[in-house]
Amino acid sequence: MMKINYTRDRRMVLSIAVFLMGCLLVPIPLFAQQASITIEQKVAGNIFYQNDQKEFVIHVTADSVEWDCYDFWDQKILSGKKAVAGDTALLNIEPGKLGWFKLLIKSKQNSAVTGSKETSFAIVSNFDLSAVSQSAFIGQTHAWQSTDILIPIAKKMGVKYVRDAIRWDAVEKQKQVYTFGTKEDNFIAQLAANNLKPYLVCALYNPLYDNGKAPVSAEGKLAFANYVKQLLTKYPSIENVEIWNEPDIATFSQGLTTEDQKTTFYYNLLKASYDEVHPTFPNVKIVGMVVSDLATESFLNKILQKGALSLMNEYAFHSYIPVSEAIVTDINKHKNVIKAHNNNNLIPINLSETGFTIFTFTEKEQANNLPRRIVAALANGVQKIGIYNLQNKSTVNDSEGAFGLIRHPDDTLGAYTPKPGFATYAALTRQLSGATFVAEEQISPGLINAYKFIKGSEEIRVMYSLSGTGVRLFTDAASLEVVDIMGNSTVYNAVKDTVSITLDANPVYIKGVLKAPFAQEKILPATVSFSLKYGFYFGGYTEVTQDSVAAAKWISAIAEIVGHDGKRTRVVAKPAVQSKATWKAAITKAGQYNISVYIPANAALNAYSTTKAKYTIFAGGTEVAAVIVDQFKDQGKWVNLGSYQLPRGTNNYVELTDTLPAHDRPLRADALKFTLTP
Repeated sequence: MMKINYTRDRRMVLSIAVFLMGCLLVPIPLFAQQASITIEQKVAGNIFYQNDQKEFVIHVTADSVEWDCYDFWDQKILSGKKAVAGDTALLNIEPGKLGWFKLLIKSKQNSAVTGSKETSFAIVSNFDLSAVSQSAFIGQTHAWQSTDILIPIAKKMGVKYVRDAIRWDAVEKQKQVYTFGTKEDNFIAQLAANNLKPYLVCALYNPLYDNGKAPVSAEGKLAFANYVKQLLTKYPSIENVEIWNEPDIATFSQGLTTEDQKTTFYYNLLKASYDEVHPTFPNVKIVGMVVSDLATESFLNKILQKGALSLMNEYAFHSYIPVSEAIVTDINKHKNVIKAHNNNNLIPINLSETGFTIFTFTEKEQANNLPRRIVAALANGVQKIGIYNLQNKSTVNDSEGAFGLIRHPDDTLGAYTPKPGFATYAALTRQLSGATFVAEEQISPGLINAYKFIKGSEEIRVMYSLSGTGVRLFTDAASLEVVDIMGNSTVYNAVKDTVSITLDANPVYIKGVLKAPFAQEKILPATVSFSLKYGFYFGGYTEVTQDSVAAAKWISAIAEIVGHDGKRTRVVAKPAVQSKATWKAAITKAGQYNISVYIPANAALNAYSTTKAKYTIFAGGTEVAAVIVDQFKDQGKWVNLGSYQLPRGTNNYVELTDTLPAHDRPLRADALKFTLTP
């Protein structure tokens, strides 16, 4: 912000005075003054139930305000104008459907625009959580946030559980003296009042023991176990407790440096907790491991080979793997480790942290990926899923602060206002709470994702196609109901026992009984040219790395080196010979595709990159071309790799490697674009 230096000499003061006098004699047009617009929320976060009145109180000094309302698909669905009286205008906006909406407001004085303001709001269907006895869905809050506001918002989102911590150091400030304050009491009471349940993380350090680091002493371990017992005694509504959080990373294993130290610490803490807690609270689910997505198989095995599975009722892990469907890779890693130490049997598994940060993803990508991630996890045996976070941790544009499904209280777009992902999670909880996964149906594998659930006597299928295609649904019923990603329902009448719909990357929920062969792809003609973008976070992106050498690992690039959408990209600092990234396209329409690649860049500072990046193009699994690109010279733009005939299917891909002999300059990956011209 520009500041005026008030200590300058009197000549400057005199000049300013003369100028101001001139301003009084020559009126400044009113439109040059920027009006300040404030949007008062009638409902916290502008998150409304379907039957609520959608009111917005606008405070501005102006004659009138004009507004436009856009939906998730960027379609303008409403607009209007309202006179301002007493610097206030009350807007009543009824889109007539569910979902997430963007609201743009302009103030006008004497027909000139004097200011503008943007916010967002969401409309969700009424949902009776008191009738939900079984749910897989968890929201994440943090003890320092406002539970008065967030818990009712979590209820509107439709989750049954809220994951948070009542910290050890907050309740035991003198040895063996446990104090639960108004804050903790209110948190548990608010959950109950909103028909929500706590999914509690028991953590973290306590300065009374082990110098405030990881409790490894006999006294510290027993004290932690007694803290857990006190929690459960005080709050009998707690049904699940996670023992510690991410013991594999430095943040949560202070004082420990080696893998052996960390695994021994965690096993001993889990054993002390289980031995103390389980006899007194046999019905409470003790959840173990709770490891980050950085936990190696070696780390997991070292804990489990000590007998840790006998000390937990449920197993939890965290994963932030960027491609939604790739969660199966992490799930299988944990399944295999469990079975190796449990006579080939599993125990209940929770994915208690997963999510998508707006630092890396766009808000729409977060919204799209969230239901895809959840459904893929449910389809692969995960019992409970926690989306991290409910609220942004900060307004700073960094990774950790931007995971929220609603915004920070100080956000310029409005306190607690929703991102589109809030609405997609709300739509999913309403469709799949109490549902049981049945099967992943094989309809054009790789081109159509189809997951069948049963909810009571109702069949629900979640379907989508990353590249877009048609599908025929076969039924004896007169009609089928299709619910879109925002929760809006459309009834399709069957014609000759068939309902035909078009799928895209946004999952839909298909409700109704189908008959064999259930569904079949309906190949759509390529009537116009269109483009498919496959980024490092979207579609069939994979990496090959050399884990033993830090500089040869694929990592997220620094924030200043951005991709085609202004978001984070991937980089390997010193690519080894085997370093490789692959984009595999799901091609639903065969034809001639122009392929181009975006080279990451920094507008103000050249990104140091390899001058010989090799892009090898495969059509139907056969190599058809190899193109060398100078990633340093061509940074910050789309580079054409040529035009190729690509067949339908998932065997069309592009591999990126480095051919610079020294392999001493970074190799960068972002997005490919496949453009079909009919």
